[in-house]
Amino acid sequence: MYRRIAGAVVAAAASLLVLGATAAPAAAAPPGTYARSHHASYAECDAAGKAGRHLWGVIYFCEQFPTRPDVYVLWVRY
Repeated sequence: MYRRIAGAVVAAAASLLVLGATAAPAAAAPPGTYARSHHASYAECDAAGKAGRHLWGVIYFCEQFPTRPDVYVLWVRY
C-alpha cells in the first residue's frame, strides 16, 4: 500500500515538473526590458515609442501579444 501511494506521488510530481518546464509565459520580457504599454495597432505602438524616447531612449520595440493578435506591446529598456 505504501509503495503504491509513494509511486502515485512521484508520478504526480514528475508530471507537474514536466508541465512547468514546457509551459512558457504568454509574453516573456526580453532581458533588460519591460512592457510599458499595450496598443490596438502597430502604428499606435510605434508612435508611443517615439513619443517617449526622452524617457527610455531610442531602443524600444513593438511586439504582437501571443494570445491576442489585436494587441501590441511596447517594450522599453530599464
